[in-house]
Amino acid sequence: MWSWAVWRSEAITSTYEALSIPFLLEYLQGTPWLPLAMRLLGVKIGKRVWMNTTDITEFDMVTICDDAALNADCGPQTHLFEDRVMKVGSVKIGARSSIGAGTIVLYDSELGDDTHIEALSLVMKGERLAPATDWTGSPVKPL
Repeated sequence: MWSWAVWRSEAITSTYEALSIPFLLEYLQGTPWLPLAMRLLGVKIGKRVWMNTTDITEFDMVTICDDAALNADCGPQTHLFEDRVMKVGSVKIGARSSIGAGTIVLYDSELGDDTHIEALSLVMKGERLAPATDWTGSPVKPL
């Protein structure tokens, strides 16, 4: 928790949240320009992705495939502090997948293609959601 890597990561996140989001990125939500801006930051984003959220921190750890939709205030959370240790992992959102408003996808998770997650849900760390399935709840369960 007190290493330079953690401090650097938190400094980047704080700068992103305090400057980039309120002065630019929040105005780009729901437009084709937000995925472009996120690509410039290092997020791997496919074609025709619709994003109504800026809740991404470790940019290089997130992959969003073609035609995915991320609704308001949802987010791929690529890190957690567990027992004062920062644990980081990737999040992959499959093609044509939809993540509901307020939903959090924890690190080391993968959503298959055509996966739909309802609003206010939680995908636990390390979960693999099967393609063409619907999920809801905290933690998620199949519909």
